[in-house]
Amino acid sequence: MNRNRRPLPGKARKALEKEIKKGQKELLNPEETSRTDILTPNEALKKYSKRKKKMEKPLMEAVTKEMRVKKKKAVRKSSKRTTPGNVKHRESSPAHVHPEGERWQKTLDKQNKTKRNVLTAKLQKHKRGK
Repeated sequence: MNRNRRPLPGKARKALEKEIKKGQKELLNPEETSRTDILTPNEALKKYSKRKKKMEKPLMEAVTKEMRVKKKKAVRKSSKRTTPGNVKHRESSPAHVHPEGERWQKTLDKQNKTKRNVLTAKLQKHKRGK
């Protein structure tokens, strides 16, 4: 015979939900295992003679430092409000308008205006000099 189930009391339901969430968190975060199969620079140098080690150590340190810098550069967050140095500044507005489009246009207008003022001032100065 099917009887209607009685709902769990609020306190018991919350406790059950809490336990379920707790169990899921443990599954989502696997334990960090230390990797022992990675060959470190010092381990690689162990198989060479002392003299060879002495010669190769600075080179090895330089390479590891370079790799560290490259990794940091790739991982670090970059600001979305600034233009990177190697990109040429554009005079026109972007093809895809962002929510901050008005700010972009206002900035461009100000930049163009100041460029014009500087250029006219230089031309006036140049004309006076002749």
